[in-house]
Amino acid sequence: MKKAYKAPRLRGIPTKKKKAHLRRYITIATLLLIVSGLTTLTLVRWNAWFGNKPEAPYTTPEEITRITMVPGEDFSHQRVFSWRSGEQIASSSLSLRKLSDKGDTLPERLYSALGRLIESRSGKGCYYHVSLDSLEEGATYLYQLKSGRSTSPIYSFSMPSGLQDSLRFIYMGDVQDPEGRMSKQFFQELSQSYRDSIQFFAFAGDQIEGPTDAYWQTWYNSLSGINTHIPILAAPGNHEYLKRGFARELDARWIPQFNYPANGPKDYLQRSYYVDFPLVRFIILDTTDIMWLGSINQHKAWLKQVLSESKQPWQVVLFHHAVDCVREGRKNVVMHYIFKDELISYGADLVLQGHDHGYARATTRSRDHDTIAPTFIISSASPKVYRNGFSSVHDRLGSGLQLYQDITVTQNQIHYKSYRFPEELTPRDSAPDRSKHLYDELVLYKGKDGIIRVEDKARSLPELFLFNSFGADSKGHKKATQYAKEIQERSEARKSFSGR
Repeated sequence: MKKAYKAPRLRGIPTKKKKAHLRRYITIATLLLIVSGLTTLTLVRWNAWFGNKPEAPYTTPEEITRITMVPGEDFSHQRVFSWRSGEQIASSSLSLRKLSDKGDTLPERLYSALGRLIESRSGKGCYYHVSLDSLEEGATYLYQLKSGRSTSPIYSFSMPSGLQDSLRFIYMGDVQDPEGRMSKQFFQELSQSYRDSIQFFAFAGDQIEGPTDAYWQTWYNSLSGINTHIPILAAPGNHEYLKRGFARELDARWIPQFNYPANGPKDYLQRSYYVDFPLVRFIILDTTDIMWLGSINQHKAWLKQVLSESKQPWQVVLFHHAVDCVREGRKNVVMHYIFKDELISYGADLVLQGHDHGYARATTRSRDHDTIAPTFIISSASPKVYRNGFSSVHDRLGSGLQLYQDITVTQNQIHYKSYRFPEELTPRDSAPDRSKHLYDELVLYKGKDGIIRVEDKARSLPELFLFNSFGADSKGHKKATQYAKEIQERSEARKSFSGR
């Protein structure tokens, strides 16, 4: 009969040392498991975290394309025009004619353009820009661009009047539409519905799917000519960046395509900047590159300065990464723990954000439990949608939606409305009925005590949770069931709150 096997005894080793050895082995084994798991996860997610979409080889035609109009630092009197043409720097210019009160064209003024040759990963192109100042409020201008032997059509734009009384603009979060079909329909709808009633468009980054020439072309095609006569204010998003390991690099085309004011932090000129209106200082931050101590400190100091020194009645801040994320499981530590307090402390009123491909609105509470500024908005107009979380910090939520925001600013209030895009284009000969597409509405107003309070005008509007991208397996079914439960709990909580 064989004897039962007995493990060798650690003779001569005290009990305490045995336990220490055992703890050491367990620690080493645990660390090996963690490293193995992280290595596997990194290999699986490498392209998503560190890879870039390939850029197909391209050539830049001689014709003038990608015309973009943006404001200078002074919105009332300045405009900057940018365009692309060819692969060799050529003599380029902008001719400008003002229309008289009778509709006649006044004598032409010719402005020389500055050009830069920009190289990307798979091609190159020449980008030009002309800065115009001393433009007259209320005036209409005709302009034409020339580069080498190429000449653009004649375009027109009008300088707004009455900005001291009212300012109206459209804000959109992520547009990010790889095919461009949905976004083109959206811009056509906005162009038809609003015509000449808005002063500019504002975008919170991720206008494109990735930093390639093809995706930039998709973006410009979707705009359907809006960019030639309506100014654009945009923040860079992470999809406008190339990934360089743990670092990021803004696509080389971004700055020469927009040419925003160089009034931001010294290492982030024309990426973080501000534009002054008679009623609003509009501040834009490049949050994708606020990652390291240097960029954090530069932006903190700059944001404090431009908010504190502003003479305008209202302060609107726009950037890509939200301070309180609405996407399930997401948190931006830098924006939440550092810049949220800065925005509250130094007087931001309305903060416009993107990145999360969902909708959320959050307000601030005073010590007396009043709802006060700043109001934080997250929005998206992209066909790409994410599952939202249900943090109590958000007063209003939504998912699976494509939205735009119609915002009007006067001396005493900001009137904010968020709309769903209609499924069909509004006929040109009919007035659009926006009321049935209204999703959110609020008013920021100044009380007699100087405190800016917020009136929620959307409490009777239902929240919509249309996200349904769950897997068909048991895991996906479990997630869908949990999501439905959270939606029901939120609905019941809202009914209870409304009944108080």
